[in-house]
Amino acid sequence: YSSTDTFELPPPGDPPSFSSPSPHSPCPSSSVSKCPLPDGRTVCVGDIVWAKIYGFPWWPARVLGITISRRGDTGLAVRQEARVSWFGSPTTSFLPLSQLSPFLETFQSRFDRKRKGPYRRAIAEAASAAKQLTPEVRALLTQFET
Repeated sequence: YSSTDTFELPPPGDPPSFSSPSPHSPCPSSSVSKCPLPDGRTVCVGDIVWAKIYGFPWWPARVLGITISRRGDTGLAVRQEARVSWFGSPTTSFLPLSQLSPFLETFQSRFDRKRKGPYRRAIAEAASAAKQLTPEVRALLTQFET
């Protein structure tokens, strides 16, 4: 008799767990709570960021998780991805960390003052989630209240 007999499998239809990497993956990946960006800044789970998908403007998002995939033979990080949820949208996406940018620090360069509607609402949501707004960001937001 072994203790594995009492091991219960999750019911079918449950979403896969993102926290533990599959032991059979050829490229071991690990979930981390923070990771340095190429520009020297650090992105953390829960951060409010600008994120970029080809064909779309920089858009505010929240980091849900960060996964680093390493090569089995060298242990070098080959892929660093973040799972983000988009403000103003129910969708989530996996993006390379190079396509993230800190929301507050890069607000002035990323914010597109010509865009209206859902974009503005997403910005307002992200700004309230980011809480510690700098005076410059607060001034920009009040200028562009719709």
